[in-house]
Amino acid sequence: MRKTISMPDQMADWISARIERGQFNNESEYFRDLVRRDQEEEARKAYLVSRLESGSEQLANGAYSDLTSEEEIDRLFDAEG
Repeated sequence: MRKTISMPDQMADWISARIERGQFNNESEYFRDLVRRDQEEEARKAYLVSRLESGSEQLANGAYSDLTSEEEIDRLFDAEG
């Protein structure tokens, strides 16, 4: 699919500079990379929202433990890693 976009010269110059530095082969590659990153970001956000909703439900149901020290917190994160 072919798309045409408009942008200020400053943005076009930014993209051209990235291509000249060898970070991308062409403008299409640059925009595909932007879309992929946006998709990944949306997936990360959806995952975080899901985890927050799950945690909120667990909290409301009393399914939690009080952590009283940094060591307990560290163990929790080490166990989930």
